[in-house]
Amino acid sequence: MPMSQIDFYHLTQSDVETALVMLVQKSLLAGKTVLVQCPRPAAEAIDDALWVQEPDSWIPHGLDDAPGRDKAPVWISSDSTDKTMTADFLFLLHGAERDDMRRFARVFNIFDGRSEAQVGQARSQWQSWREENGAEMRYFAQNDDGKWEQRG
Repeated sequence: MPMSQIDFYHLTQSDVETALVMLVQKSLLAGKTVLVQCPRPAAEAIDDALWVQEPDSWIPHGLDDAPGRDKAPVWISSDSTDKTMTADFLFLLHGAERDDMRRFARVFNIFDGRSEAQVGQARSQWQSWREENGAEMRYFAQNDDGKWEQRG
């Protein structure tokens, strides 16, 4: 079963945490659940950002194997092999990948445009995922004002 959509978000103005918090908030407002996949050190930074990024709002979430996975609308994981986590949307950060992306309605690949390694990896992922998944693929980049523009 092909997923419906893979979106690439090319950061040039904001950091990963700021962009992620904004996109997660929009996902929650749409009634969607979220899985954030990233390496362990980044997972801890994301955990902190979801607590403090927006002073007027708190985003309920959990991290890795903490209790409450079935109750939190946002889950952060550094284990790409754990297939027990369910969510509507998957966010991939810092080059993370999963071999079960098809089970998510939408995948967001967020990468730092100031890192040649991340840009190169995103290009490679775009090519291989387009060939493998048959999903609708879109590319968004930040303009000079930090606003998102669809460019592909």
